[in-house]
Order: sequence, then C-alpha cells, then structure tokens
Amino acid sequence: MLKRFVVAFVAFIALIVPGALLLAMLASPASPAPLERPGCEQTIANAAAQVAAMQARVKSAGGAQGPAICNAARLYFLELVKARAVTALCKEGADRDRDLDLDRLDADVEHVNETIAARCG
Repeated sequence: MLKRFVVAFVAFIALIVPGALLLAMLASPASPAPLERPGCEQTIANAAAQVAAMQARVKSAGGAQGPAICNAARLYFLELVKARAVTALCKEGADRDRDLDLDRLDADVEHVNETIAARCG
C-alpha cells in the first residue's frame, strides 16, 4: 500500500511540476522592462530649467536687434538641442514619446534655427 502511494505521489509531482513551470514561463514578460539610467530624472529637470531660463532671456531681449538677440537665440538653440539629446538618451520607447513630447522639441529646434538663419545670417 505504501509503495503504491509513493509511486502515485511521484507520478503526480512529475506531472504537476513541468506544467507549473510552463505556466510560470508563459506568465512572465518576454523581456525585462528597460531600466532608467541613474540620474536621468535630475538631468532632464536640469535641461528643462536651462531651456526655460534661456527662453525667458530670449523673450526679454525680444525688442533688441543685432548681436544681443542673435547671441540669446543661439544660446537658446543650444539648450534646446541639449535637452533633446538628454531626452533621447534617458527615455526609451513609448514612455519617451508620451512623456517628453520629442516632436515638440524637434519643432522648437527647427523654428529657432530658422529664426537665427533669417535674422542673424
């Protein structure tokens, strides 16, 4: 009787364990979620602050002509490009597009570049 119980128990375990492992493998994600790089949140916040500061500088120099407005616009362009690069490096996939709106940054970069070309030569 004990021999029969042991054989049945081993057979039961032999059927259950592979099935449980298969279900666990199917339930787990195919690839690990991408990890954010350390310090990215702070880096993105710093880049956004620099862009905002340069944007304020350009707006305050809006009535100016010549080298003052050109220098401010060039520095603003540089900060936009740096913010775009930081965004591209720190975020991946749909999170990057949704959270950081790269299309808006690209449009701002293009617009400022065109303005510099038109006004500053």
